[in-house]
Amino acid sequence: MRMSNATELTADHHAQLADLGLRIDHLDEAIWAGVDARASAPPLGPTNGAGLLDWIHRVGRLREVLVAEGWTRVDKWNAGLVQHPTRPVVLGTLQGNRHTGTLGAPLRSDYAKGPAIAAMMRGNDRDQFTLFDSLHTHEWKLWFLVTYPKQEGERLVVLREVAQPEPTPQGQVVDRWAHRITLPPLVFGPLPTPRGTEGPDDIDVTVTLRR
Repeated sequence: MRMSNATELTADHHAQLADLGLRIDHLDEAIWAGVDARASAPPLGPTNGAGLLDWIHRVGRLREVLVAEGWTRVDKWNAGLVQHPTRPVVLGTLQGNRHTGTLGAPLRSDYAKGPAIAAMMRGNDRDQFTLFDSLHTHEWKLWFLVTYPKQEGERLVVLREVAQPEPTPQGQVVDRWAHRITLPPLVFGPLPTPRGTEGPDDIDVTVTLRR
């Protein structure tokens, strides 16, 4: 199974990721791990099995490659995140929609967020004008590797970007974004007969926040 970028990344892509302590190969490895796991879903498994395997391996591989470079896994409220070693940058994964990776298009999360992720977004920026200046504060800024897989013939195309949502109340989908680093799609193919490209509900737990 081959993996390729639909178009070449620019110097600006690399620079924006570097401001967060990321490289494109970190993201590629995580997405590849998820797609590879997706292909192993049993034909008679649950209908969301492929998406669940994708999510588990995407989260796991993203944390593996970043922890190897000094980041720290964060399992607060079972959120499955990873934190930059010196900056208040926290990264997770999120399934978007068909507008993932298209700047200016209405990106939204596939599912509503529970109290854990909503609480983690409280310190996020509220507009684009605070881009990266906020990284020097002491409050966590929650970013996501946002992906959306879609089948195109024998190929699986994964739309992708790295984005910081604005603070979002629990029980709502995320559809307002402080910052978006849109990236060209990754193309995989040929693939086995797909079992659907839908992902799982994001894992979240109900908690009572202490004040």
